[in-house]
Amino acid sequence: MGDPLLCSLSQCIIDDIKFSDGTIQKDVLGGGGVYATYGMRIWFSRQESQRIAYSFHSGYDFPLNILQSLLVLNISLTQIWHSNLPSIRGINTFKTANQRVFAYQTPPIGTVPSDLPSSYLNAKIFHFICSSIWASQHVTDILRLRDKRLPPPIFVWEPIPEGASKENIQSCIEAMKMVDVISPNHEEAAALLGLITEDEEDDEKFLTEEMLICMADKFLKHQIGPHGNGSVVIRASYKGCLVATKEKKEIIPAYWTSLKDGNRNPHVVDVTGAGNAFCGGFMVGLLKSNFDVFEAALYGAVSASFTVEQFGTPRLSFDERGNEIWNAGDSPSVRLQKLRLRVKEKLKEVLKVKLKERIDMKKMHVKDHNGIN
Repeated sequence: MGDPLLCSLSQCIIDDIKFSDGTIQKDVLGGGGVYATYGMRIWFSRQESQRIAYSFHSGYDFPLNILQSLLVLNISLTQIWHSNLPSIRGINTFKTANQRVFAYQTPPIGTVPSDLPSSYLNAKIFHFICSSIWASQHVTDILRLRDKRLPPPIFVWEPIPEGASKENIQSCIEAMKMVDVISPNHEEAAALLGLITEDEEDDEKFLTEEMLICMADKFLKHQIGPHGNGSVVIRASYKGCLVATKEKKEIIPAYWTSLKDGNRNPHVVDVTGAGNAFCGGFMVGLLKSNFDVFEAALYGAVSASFTVEQFGTPRLSFDERGNEIWNAGDSPSVRLQKLRLRVKEKLKEVLKVKLKERIDMKKMHVKDHNGIN
């Protein structure tokens, strides 16, 4: 099969979910790296799934059912076992149906490039969720450790919320020079740019197209990527995401929006991990589209759609012929075609509006030229 193509360095966390009514669901597979890995995995057949690499830390209390959930994915998997440490555990507390707070219950253990087998280090695309300091260090270490005969890989970086503040913007700028894609969510982008305070609750203003473009422009003023041709992808909740390069900016809609006909969309059960899954799907899209970031975002949106449909990760099952089924719904490829069609229809509507504006402007110009009031 060859070396893995895709690799995530981010954590595997065993979550407890505490709902607003006080009930608790224990030992749920979670963590940014896990959701990103699932976001990749839905696009690969079982015969190809070993091209995805994931390395995770586990303590002496790591649940067997969690390990089995990872093993069933049939990916390239490396377990780093600690006999003297507890596993990484967290708790997601829902204050309301839409407001969630995460906290670690045990000290986190970060995966670093030196933890990876040599075959993982030769992947084409790497994903990590970390601070700007760690992002720069990860890139440096991967380039140092990987086979020097290989071309440089693509790096996709998700800044962590804890590091998203205007005090860290300079280290963020330095990290952006080393990665190919930076993908904060809208709140993290606003915080890094000094547009939002830590205790501000109204984030809707950062979800408008104008504000998303404004924030993307501020990132693009700086160098992204070693050659300055990198991208910023601002994940924007139910609005989808803004994909921006120096040449082009485009809103890619979410597959499922939070609301449907003014009511809560029944398909959206829990958005935990949706952004991480988006990045995993985005990485696959980069491979399948010859590194077209706009096309890649469609793959990301579809991966996120499978993540929000239940608590925890997407569910893998098999039909009577042994074919894989995700969440007992449409296949990823079917959803991709549906989303492509929606984007094309939206583009047609935008072009119609622009054409009408040009025609109206031309009519006004003719009237003015002929002296008609």
